[in-house]
Amino acid sequence: MKNILKEIISHLQSNKTKYCRIIHKRGWLEYLQDGDLVFTVQKLHQTLRKVIDTEGMRPRGDKLFHLHRKHNFTIKEDKTPYRPEEALERFIVMSNGDNFYNQIPIGGRKESIDIGIQESDLKFTFVELKPWSSKNSPLYAIIESLKNLIEYIIIHERQIKDIPQFKELDLMILAPEKYYQDYKLIDNNGLYREDMIRTLEKTLREISSVFQTNVSFMVLEIEKDAFLDVCRKMYDDKKAKGQESITLSEIDTIPTLTRNNWKLLATSLGEKG
Repeated sequence: MKNILKEIISHLQSNKTKYCRIIHKRGWLEYLQDGDLVFTVQKLHQTLRKVIDTEGMRPRGDKLFHLHRKHNFTIKEDKTPYRPEEALERFIVMSNGDNFYNQIPIGGRKESIDIGIQESDLKFTFVELKPWSSKNSPLYAIIESLKNLIEYIIIHERQIKDIPQFKELDLMILAPEKYYQDYKLIDNNGLYREDMIRTLEKTLREISSVFQTNVSFMVLEIEKDAFLDVCRKMYDDKKAKGQESITLSEIDTIPTLTRNNWKLLATSLGEKG
């Protein structure tokens, strides 16, 4: 089975100079300078539909869009998470309300929405989570989110499975400040780089118009060292030994991860408070 995102990206042919604007950090930085995706947003929409809505790539599986919560993650013997992004995701879900879900199957295979937020009976938000350090650029994260959106739509259109139908679907990329500093949307002093953000928001508005969705980038204000300290304390408190899977409970919340503490970085709505 071909990797669906690789297939989508190869169809988009987004190289300019020597670098792909989606998968290479240098390509992303050049996009911030000139605002050129290389492909049009209409082409992106057509490509996602064309690649996903095929016999080998269509969503499948009995658990598609099954809303559930996973609260366990693996901590290594050195008391650090085996996968920091997974641990962060579990803490976010535990630290917020019961309308937060995670690892929602959307394409079959291992394709899942990182976090889902049921805003109401009519509205749902797909959250793509990135850790402090990631090789996946913000543009890559957008395409991951749009892939999930199109898969959701195709599940309905093709009547693949009877899943909840929301009138409004929003997309969100959520990451710690350090991630955005690496990708030059925030400077090393924590100040937002408004010139770069304006370039991004122009693209987000085009995406919003073509895909009929709102897209936002949100910032988690938690340092990696502070997060790892929480994990170490938890390892000790639960008297873990060796490498162990640890399950979070109601007392294991991190106040800075609650939604009211997330900061808006960029939005397709063009209104930042």
